[in-house]
Amino acid sequence: MAADRVQLVVPCFNEARRLDVGAFTSALGTMPWLDICFVDDGSTDATDDVLRGIQSTWPSRTFVLKLPRNVGKAEAVRQGLLRASTKGAICGFWDADLAAPLEELDALRGIMEADAHIEWVWGIRLRALGRRVERRLSRHYLGRIFATVASATLGLHSYDTQCGAKLFRVSPLLRAVIAEPFVSRWIFDIEMLARADMLLWGTSGSEVERVVYEQPLRSWQHRAGSKVRSVDFLRALVELAQIRSDRARWRRRVDFAAG
Repeated sequence: MAADRVQLVVPCFNEARRLDVGAFTSALGTMPWLDICFVDDGSTDATDDVLRGIQSTWPSRTFVLKLPRNVGKAEAVRQGLLRASTKGAICGFWDADLAAPLEELDALRGIMEADAHIEWVWGIRLRALGRRVERRLSRHYLGRIFATVASATLGLHSYDTQCGAKLFRVSPLLRAVIAEPFVSRWIFDIEMLARADMLLWGTSGSEVERVVYEQPLRSWQHRAGSKVRSVDFLRALVELAQIRSDRARWRRRVDFAAG
């Protein structure tokens, strides 16, 4: 396998009690190609102390980006990706609760490195024989409803946009997609996909399906303490409408060629 390093962004907001320090340090020990940028999104607990502890153990492989105030996951991830995209050939982001274990990184990275045409590899939660995907039924059904509505609204046929396990090839496409803050705070993943689709169609006439690959995870497990609530499904629908109405304006403003 090629030696491309992965610059992984992990957004954190008040994660002091939940952060699995052992899992992160173990991954850094067994994956020599992995670097991690923890983004402290204005936490008010001891998250910074926990992150600094990890950094003290791996000073050359970890970085803590501390935001002065809470800006939400979308902007925290974007800020992290802006930094990560200057450090290597592959970057990505991963949910801090490790619902998707870090061992899944190797499979996502392998797909990208096996096919130079694939620019984004997204983990998806597909319940099937031989896979350990444990989700609450309510979350599963809401997720399937949202995916169907999003596909119909934006014309993007993605199975699972909201899984927090994603890798990106650092390219002009990624740089253009993250150049401006996202409209949404909750469903920025699908906003990234919508931006990419608009850019590809507008510059080369190609389809986003040619550069984005959805990889079923072998393992995913719901974690207690999730900050996502059922009412956020309604917020997501509102944001979906905002993304749809914002696409044309955003496309005119972003200079894709200059990326």
